[in-house]
Amino acid sequence: MSSSLSIHLLHNSLRLHDNPPLYEISTSAAAESMIPLYIITSKSPFSQSDEVNKVNKSRANFCLESLEDFDNSLKAISPTQRLICLQSKDYDTSSPDPDVEYAETLKSFLTQFPDTTDVTIYYERDTSGPILRRWRMVLDEVVAPKDNVSVKLFETNNLHPLDNYLAKSKGNPPNSYGSFCKIFNSLSSPAPCLPTVATLPPPPKLIKGSYDIPKLDDLENVDQTTGGKGSFKGGETEALKRLELTVVKNCDWAATFEKPKTSPNSLNPSTTLLSPYVKHGCISPRLFYHKLSEAYEKSTKPNSSPPVSLHGQLLWREYNYLHGYATPNFDKMVGNPSARQIQWDDDPALLKAWKDAETGFPFIDAIMTQLKETGWIHHLARHMVACFLTRGDLYLSWEEGAKVFEERLVDADWSINNFNWQWLSCTAHFYQYFRCYSPIAFGKKTDPNGDYIRKWIPALAKMPKKYIYEPWEAPLAVQQAASCIVGKDYPNRIVENHTTTSKNNMSRIAESYKLHKEAAAAAAAAAKSKKRKSTSD
Repeated sequence: MSSSLSIHLLHNSLRLHDNPPLYEISTSAAAESMIPLYIITSKSPFSQSDEVNKVNKSRANFCLESLEDFDNSLKAISPTQRLICLQSKDYDTSSPDPDVEYAETLKSFLTQFPDTTDVTIYYERDTSGPILRRWRMVLDEVVAPKDNVSVKLFETNNLHPLDNYLAKSKGNPPNSYGSFCKIFNSLSSPAPCLPTVATLPPPPKLIKGSYDIPKLDDLENVDQTTGGKGSFKGGETEALKRLELTVVKNCDWAATFEKPKTSPNSLNPSTTLLSPYVKHGCISPRLFYHKLSEAYEKSTKPNSSPPVSLHGQLLWREYNYLHGYATPNFDKMVGNPSARQIQWDDDPALLKAWKDAETGFPFIDAIMTQLKETGWIHHLARHMVACFLTRGDLYLSWEEGAKVFEERLVDADWSINNFNWQWLSCTAHFYQYFRCYSPIAFGKKTDPNGDYIRKWIPALAKMPKKYIYEPWEAPLAVQQAASCIVGKDYPNRIVENHTTTSKNNMSRIAESYKLHKEAAAAAAAAAKSKKRKSTSD
């Protein structure tokens, strides 16, 4: 029997460095025993979204490697410790709702400790809408009914608690990135990182079961047909190596980094590639921020500044998180107060062609192939395919694109993903709908020879440079010489003319904006009239 048990319910802090809940447990004299606990649901494993059923192999494999790395780190500092990994499929949780699965799995596990006087759950606060709902269910179904279970919440995944920003903006997220930066700069510098945990209390003696980290083939709802070719190795160990390589030992590059100047179609990625590690908690945002500050100070070159700098990218992340936290129904258009209501088309065949890299536009298909096979694409490539799916060409809902990214991106992050899709579709946060990415011209700027296309679309490998972005323009003899007949070896275009289509879509967006403005004015007038009537009564 143990009189006290600390359970670190892990979510987004798979690391020993700068880990507030783990550090408190390690330094608390009251913590007699502890369990590092991670729960994998059957539906949507390793996903923040309740709108997708599966993730791809790249995402699942990265997360499993991160769990294994964290488990090894625990064993290194405390030989009796290890990560306890629960799979909801091993418990009596037949609900299709992953939140119910999660809560019921935790509840079942806790029945092992009926005689424990005091169980404290240390929980990392995730501010994304779906995970907030999951946590409320844990509180209602697991914590509230038990007198001996209490909770401690910790902020582990942002530079500042998001409520600190809202306190400076009257409870609403600022409407522009510039306004957010002013709020950020008005706060003190992000807190220093906590020391790396070096010791932990032992596990309870009577814990039953193996609880090993599963293998990829053991997981349900992982799409085994996509992903698996990425170069990301999960875990804190790899994250710290990558930070050392790209920032600590490359101060001038880090200090002069400008995101728009990086290439969406470079065969060697031109960014830090740290986003998956930040997303899954293998590296602390505060550590990243402070190491960048040190690099800026050491650099002999003029520093870049937000929004294009690496610091600026972390602030964009905070800004996206703030909107995701404070905006109801943030992952949807209907019921989302930030979103303009646009009557998008509904065409499953076009959506499938986009998702399966069969649009007939080589740059689009190369990007979507890289995404499908590796789980990662450059942020400007994300912009390109998002614009193409929505306002640029296909005029399909951004919600459908966000679901595909949630399934396939290793670094898919609920707030950032939905913010960017709203931005690129001109649904919210950005309204210059007349600025449209060309699926032909955009890629030529940084890769005129089409090497990126040749890598990801082998059928076009021999196509001459003149036609690599527009193979339909190649004479039949040229297509035959390149062993690529359009319509046979490579798909026909699903949009006949990008220029004409995009201009037509601009008119449709403009009309939607007009209707949105009229509806907002009518609602405001009705509210004003109701207020006057209430006052007169």
